[in-house]
Amino acid sequence: MTDLVFKYGSLIRSGPQLVNGGKWDATLEDEVRNGRTNADLTIFIRVFFSKIDPASGKKGLYPDTDDTPANPSKRRIQAWGRGEFDRFANNLVAGAQRFWNGVFWLKTPNTYADLDWPDESPTHHCHLYCKFALSRALDVKDSHYTIAAVRVADNETFRSNSRLYSQRDIESENMIPHSTAKFWTHFHEVGHLLGLGHVGHGASRNVHGDNSAQAYGVTMQEMTDVMGRGSLRHSWHALPWQQAAEEFTGVAAKDWTVHMKHIWPTVLATAGRR
Repeated sequence: MTDLVFKYGSLIRSGPQLVNGGKWDATLEDEVRNGRTNADLTIFIRVFFSKIDPASGKKGLYPDTDDTPANPSKRRIQAWGRGEFDRFANNLVAGAQRFWNGVFWLKTPNTYADLDWPDESPTHHCHLYCKFALSRALDVKDSHYTIAAVRVADNETFRSNSRLYSQRDIESENMIPHSTAKFWTHFHEVGHLLGLGHVGHGASRNVHGDNSAQAYGVTMQEMTDVMGRGSLRHSWHALPWQQAAEEFTGVAAKDWTVHMKHIWPTVLATAGRR
């Protein structure tokens, strides 16, 4: 058996963008193309979950996101129960992958022909189907990110971030006053791992590292965004896949038009001609 070799190779993401997330691997699989199937563009993230128990005994204190030397924010935690940590980590991974996988299609610019199918005498112009694969790493050295996870005591508040979770972060909550819109912390935080910032103003600022109220949205449309206080996905969230497409093909990220409904390979106007 011969190993499958991708024409585009594998992309290992690195660089200054890692400060705000965006560290991942990616593949562009063009061998799946045909007259009804686009190429697959998959982003891979491997996370190592670090179980945090109290330093001694079954109860203790642990700093949350708001903790600073000037304004300490230590919260009551307790030891994880038998099997509780693994259930939490596995449910987080499965839920976040379902949320971000298969949401977007990128329309291949007409000027880029390398995805046309078949390679000889092509009849169809294929596009990119955006996939996401999130998995648990068994060792920190095999991971893109290490995430600490605490078991918060009952009735205790705890503010998480993309590198620090509590057991409650896979549960929904209402973050928008006078709205029934739901928010799931792990969907939002995995968005940060992909490289997405907060919605900011009109989804134009893509704010990183800003915990002001405005960063999570001002208008209702902004607040219901998953990178605000809600769970709605919008076309601007496809930016990581657009960036991957640019790195694979050399075609600018902005030229890969985002669709949130299935698009089929386009029949070429020259199909059947000799």
